[in-house]
Amino acid sequence: MEKTNAYNTLQEIRLRKQVLLSEIKRNNQQINILWKNMFRKPEPKKKGLTLASLMTTGAGLADGFMLAWKLYRKFKK
Repeated sequence: MEKTNAYNTLQEIRLRKQVLLSEIKRNNQQINILWKNMFRKPEPKKKGLTLASLMTTGAGLADGFMLAWKLYRKFKK
């Protein structure tokens, strides 16, 4: 069962209201931070010449060259 607070003066009510508002603002800030982190785009990776990208590019060029050579020899006749 919830505990109910008995307030005797308007000053007690105002103080409680200030405390609740500060808690709501703090919670709202935490929710905003978590929401932004949830939908943040991942940082892009460095676009550099890595060994894997060089090997992939090299294999693609070699494959393209072999295809072009085979087509050239086939239609040369």
